Amino acid sequence: MLWDYFVFLDLQLYFLLNKKQFMPISETDAFVIGSKPFGEQDKLVYLLTENDGIKKGIAPGANKHKNRFGSVFELFTEGHFIYNWKELKNLITISKGEIISSHFDLVSDSKNIFYFYIIAEILQKAIPENQINSRIYRLLGSIINSRKKHTDIRFLLIYFMIWFLKIEGLMFNPYICYNCYDKNIINAYIRDDYRGIFCDKCSKTEKNHFNEEELKLIKWILLNPPSKHQMFSKNINIKNITNIFLKKIEIHAELSIKSKRYIYDII
Repeated sequence: MLWDYFVFLDLQLYFLLNKKQFMPISETDAFVIGSKPFGEQDKLVYLLTENDGIKKGIAPGANKHKNRFGSVFELFTEGHFIYNWKELKNLITISKGEIISSHFDLVSDSKNIFYFYIIAEILQKAIPENQINSRIYRLLGSIINSRKKHTDIRFLLIYFMIWFLKIEGLMFNPYICYNCYDKNIINAYIRDDYRGIFCDKCSKTEKNHFNEEELKLIKWILLNPPSKHQMFSKNINIKNITNIFLKKIEIHAELSIKSKRYIYDII
């Protein structure tokens, strides 16, 4: 019995001294939704996983000129990642990353880059940590694939924001007046808190509104994949719709989307 006790103590001491070697190891497919330097040699990386939500991790040595990760941490690269983690710790340690699909040329194109910056910032800031929702992962994949097929990037940003709000349970009902429940809405006036719309009869001093064509577009987006989109109607104010949904996300998620300042001159 005494011998067993000493063996137990030796094992405890061994595991304590070598605890880094015994951190649980996991792996996942993920989109890289952001990265930045962390110290002189490392990177802080944001991963959008399909089954584990947002993962925030350190990639040791990834900020060196020559490193084992290569270009796997480019924005919206889809990769397979192996990482270590500790219980009760928010940061993982990424030990390996392999590219499944690189979208560098698409994302870095001058026509696309600022729109993708906004999408990345929303994903980083507006999704609570440890929230698991595979629909967000599939939504991002759909947006990227649709842009590869030359779907209008302005439309894709609007599509992303509407479905992001829908998935998060924050999207208002575009079919009914918030006050009188009238379903025959032609012009929709947005409540000042962005939680619903009013019909013509119930509107008062609201600053923002959607016309009939803009409201039709919102309803269409909620029923169709982005790949079916053709062209915007002449009666649709793209800047107006974009601004309203950006503001709605900012209010409900209590954040400021800094990247939005880049697109208002090019919409």
